[in-house]
Amino acid sequence: MTTASVDHAKALNALLRSLKSKYAPEGELPQRTPLEEMIYSYLLWEAPIAKADAAYRRLMNHVVDVNELRVCRPPEIIASIGKTYPLAEERAMRLKASLHEIYLREFAVSLDKCASLSKRDARRYLDTLEGMPPFVAARVVLLRLGGHAIPVDNNLLIRLIAKGVVEPDYDCSRAEGVLERHVKADDGIQVHLTLLNWADDPATEPKKQKVTRKTEEPADPPAAKPTVKSGTTKRVKAKA
Repeated sequence: MTTASVDHAKALNALLRSLKSKYAPEGELPQRTPLEEMIYSYLLWEAPIAKADAAYRRLMNHVVDVNELRVCRPPEIIASIGKTYPLAEERAMRLKASLHEIYLREFAVSLDKCASLSKRDARRYLDTLEGMPPFVAARVVLLRLGGHAIPVDNNLLIRLIAKGVVEPDYDCSRAEGVLERHVKADDGIQVHLTLLNWADDPATEPKKQKVTRKTEEPADPPAAKPTVKSGTTKRVKAKA
């Protein structure tokens, strides 16, 4: 084990011990299908839990089924979740792009195929969906497909950096790798939900730190798909 790995492990273990009493999850997880979890996770990515909960209810009440959501135009999705929702336009475009690509692959809006794949192949399936942030793919794998993953978005990343768990130049995917190596698979859900609650607390945001949102890229995008950049964030072209 390298010195860097030992430092990561010590810092992470110390952090988790300090968070256990205040931020450990309570109650049971909501029952969702893998596809429903993907939709919810898209709303939770880079957003507060309470906002995601409310937006998910509004969005799912707005449509008859997920196929109707797939054909919604981004402005309709934005209107449903709220124009002031964090990253509303990007979020709507990414979600629509992922749903549309699932349909192109399966001729249905369903992630049932992922349940029949190996954990590694299921993660690759999700990571290679157009627009997919690693945070969203990781949550679906962890919570609904029985795989090992610890989702990291920028809300969590800046706190992990401030606590010395990962280095300042780490992005979300690299930080996720560190957490996965040092958290046992059996503890993955508990650790994820604890870190999620911690990152959701505005009081834990590092003080006097300029927060730079790091680029979210799919882990291993297909070579045939062009990447369109806008600022620091990957954008996806909305489909009609």
